[in-house]
Amino acid sequence: MERRISLSLRATDAVEARLRRHAPPSVLRAAYRVGWWILRPWWFLARPQTIGVKAVVRHGERVLLVRHSYGHRRQWDLPGGFVRDAEDPAVALRRELGEELGIVPDAARLIASAPSRIDHKREVIHVYAVDVVGEGTTPDAAELADVRWEHRERLPQDASRFTRRMVARSYWELWDEEA
Repeated sequence: MERRISLSLRATDAVEARLRRHAPPSVLRAAYRVGWWILRPWWFLARPQTIGVKAVVRHGERVLLVRHSYGHRRQWDLPGGFVRDAEDPAVALRRELGEELGIVPDAARLIASAPSRIDHKREVIHVYAVDVVGEGTTPDAAELADVRWEHRERLPQDASRFTRRMVARSYWELWDEEA
């Protein structure tokens, strides 16, 4: 059975593509914020089914955290995004990391596929542990308000509970190839 992409995600993709071609990052950032506030009531009413990806980006004992410029902006989160229609989650992960942070994973392992009801969407989030060679990033100024590397055992107090759980899970010996 073929998965149908939600109307709100198709519309968001179309508007974003047009703005990215013609608008500076400050305008795009404002559009993300406005769009999020417009879509929240729609998500509450329609309860769309979506698929997302998140990444625990690791360099040794340090993990990359982001603050988005829209949504839950005060929380440190994991980078990620939506899976497009007929797109494999692993492909979406690499696309999102490239778009948002300008990074290419050295290695990626699926560590969780979890249902989520954040913002009233019915979403399945695929979470990957992603290893990178260095800590260099090129954050997208429109989507990301802040980016920082933190030691995995000293995450900021305002990191989301989901982020804390996935960071801990990404370092389980179960995922290590040497174990």
